[in-house]
Amino acid sequence: MRLLDEVSAGRIHITDPGGKDIPCGDGKVKRTFAATAPDNVEQTGPRSLNAMMLGTLSGFTDYYLTGPGDQQFNVVSDETKTSLHLNSSKQGEYSVRGETACLNPS
Repeated sequence: MRLLDEVSAGRIHITDPGGKDIPCGDGKVKRTFAATAPDNVEQTGPRSLNAMMLGTLSGFTDYYLTGPGDQQFNVVSDETKTSLHLNSSKQGEYSVRGETACLNPS
């Protein structure tokens, strides 16, 4: 949510609130989340929206790219044990989804 706030997105729409444990083997679980938000400029293309989110992430923690980063970007943080998928695909609409690594439930 903070990422979308930082890129000057409009009203955020949560598409996956997370909050539930998803089994991923060996007694471990992960959690997911996703959100979209309109760009305040409304004319920015999807790749530029994804690139803006990628650039903004450097202010949070150490994320690194895990793929080629053509149109969309996949990044991982070992520190927070999360991965983010910056997957805007519509003109003027930010889209991001993420998930935690498989962790022991606490």
